[in-house]
Formats: sequence, structure tokens, C-alpha cells
Amino acid sequence: MRKLITLLAAAAFLAAPASQSLAARRLPPPSHSNHLTPWPTICGIASAASVMVGTEIKANDQDKTKRRQLTITEATWWASVCPVVLPLALLSTATCPDNKATYEVARLAYLYVKKHPGADQSAFTNAYAEACHTGKLSRATLRILTGLAH
Repeated sequence: MRKLITLLAAAAFLAAPASQSLAARRLPPPSHSNHLTPWPTICGIASAASVMVGTEIKANDQDKTKRRQLTITEATWWASVCPVVLPLALLSTATCPDNKATYEVARLAYLYVKKHPGADQSAFTNAYAEACHTGKLSRATLRILTGLAH
């Protein structure tokens, strides 16, 4: 949760103008009558923040053996706090329902990223596709992922 607060504080700091305080800043009058202009930005920020919250919840589970990344389906549902993303969440659920294999890929990916921050996760992406299509992981794939994670 501290990471989320730090990220939000950093974003607010970077968004503030350097030459003027927010109170002294004067905005030009709107050049059009569209009052929905800030909604795409607000919606995007809300979706990103929601996914961050979901990630922190799964990554900080009380049972250390259940800590993991979000699956793709879970991430799209967390992002659907913005209604524009809702069709993507529905499509994600229809094409790849979560199962034991997708949860295992997410758990091993979490362990891998914890040991190697910023490393390439393409092996986990490929394994996630296998888990979606077959509902399970082959022994070879599971062996490779376990070797990477540990």
C-alpha cells in the first residue's frame, strides 16, 4: 500500500506546475462547450489506480503461498472501474476463464519478479496462453517456470 501512496504522490508532484502555485494558475476559458473533456483522463487514472490496488491486494495476501500477480482476467475486471474497459473485461473472461493453471502462472511470475525486478516475463506470458487454451500446464512448462521462479 505504501508503494501505491508513493506512486500517487509522485504523480501529483510531477503534475504540478513548477513556475506557479495551483491557486495562482489561471486557465484560459474553454474554447468549446464539451463538458466531458476531463472524463477520459479521470477514467484512465481511475482504471490504473484500481489495477494497482488489486495488484497490492494479491501481492500482500496473508498466506505467503497465495501471493501472486493478477491474472489477465482479474486485471481487466479491476480496470473496468472505467466503463469503457468493461467490454475488454467481458472479452477476457470469455476467451480465458481463470483456472488453477492461470493462478499458478501468476504465482510463479510473482516469485520471479520479486527476485528479478524488471526482468523479461515472456516465458510466463507464453505459459499463460497455454494455461488459457488447455486449462493446465505441461510438465515441461511447469519445470521451466519453477526453475525461473526459484
